[in-house]
Amino acid sequence: MIFEEIFMVNGTAIIMMAFLLYCRHRNRESIHGDDRIYDWMTLITLLGAVNDTLTFLVDGQSFVSARFLNYLTNSLAYMGTVVIGFLWCLYVDLHIYKNHARYRRNLRYVALPLLFEFGCLLYNLCGNGFMFTISADNMYSRGFYSIIGFTSVYLYLLYSIYLVYHSREVGINLDFFPIFYFIGPCVLGIVIQFLCYGITSSWISVAISLTFVQMQVYSENISTDSLSGLYNRRYLDRVLANKERLSRLSVYGIMMDVNDFKQINDHYGHSMGDQAIRVMGNILSKALPDGGIPIRYAGDEFVALLICEDSNEVFATMTEINRRLDVFNRSGAEPFKISVSMGYAKLDPSDTETFLREMDERMYEEKRRYHQLIHA
Repeated sequence: MIFEEIFMVNGTAIIMMAFLLYCRHRNRESIHGDDRIYDWMTLITLLGAVNDTLTFLVDGQSFVSARFLNYLTNSLAYMGTVVIGFLWCLYVDLHIYKNHARYRRNLRYVALPLLFEFGCLLYNLCGNGFMFTISADNMYSRGFYSIIGFTSVYLYLLYSIYLVYHSREVGINLDFFPIFYFIGPCVLGIVIQFLCYGITSSWISVAISLTFVQMQVYSENISTDSLSGLYNRRYLDRVLANKERLSRLSVYGIMMDVNDFKQINDHYGHSMGDQAIRVMGNILSKALPDGGIPIRYAGDEFVALLICEDSNEVFATMTEINRRLDVFNRSGAEPFKISVSMGYAKLDPSDTETFLREMDERMYEEKRRYHQLIHA
């Protein structure tokens, strides 16, 4: 491939990612965990395209440190593509479940291919040609085990597909999630680069994939609450409408209402009220067990859907929510304190109205007890 084509392909990827970052930051109301991961993917893609261009510019050159730079830029290129696969899996997990506790539990396992790739590249820097070689005249060539990097990326892509389909099996209705918007262009670009030696197509394919995902996520925002980062009432309605899938599961729900939320707004202003909603979103995303779905129901009311066999896990989750609220209140991180009243019910898929009503009634029973204690 001639340099003009390399500059055109990678230059297009750089411009796309720079513009995407600009648009995301300009139009965003608040930043959540999956937003940060997506931003990192976008930035790494931009830097990867820059680095990929440098690998072609350095290759075969004879200036001082040229061979070192060839090793460095190619090592970064191998590592960068696997990092994108790793971050994509984290993004999918957090974007689907909105559950930081689950995300952190799985992090050590998801990182294994990335760490293995890093170890292989360190070993390759010994000059043994394990993954690639740089000849005495500074020419790059692939080693047999360069396939490790491609394999790692495909493992990550396959795992992201598993995450989406597994989430559907446990009752999360995510038909809109754009998994193949990302995977399709990525697979095509990586296959082309693997089979056609000397062609650069991986970073432009990732740039196209990220742009496709962003376009789809914009349309998906109707099911997401931008302030808390959780799902919204519309999403809850979609889940409860899927009676066939829910009939195969044992589902409980917890409804929560922030106590004295009006006083937070009255004493500290509505910006602090918004911050209280963000804090609740963050706490719920960390407190729920695997398969739990955190939802901002309305105003200062929240719902958590849990997949569990009996009420013991429901009580354990309620205890964990209160524990995390207590930790927040004792931290003094904000001028306000938060407590919630909670009510739970088991879902009968054939009667969702009763399910919602029972949670609501039990929650307000607890809220009445709370006010009696406060004014006693």
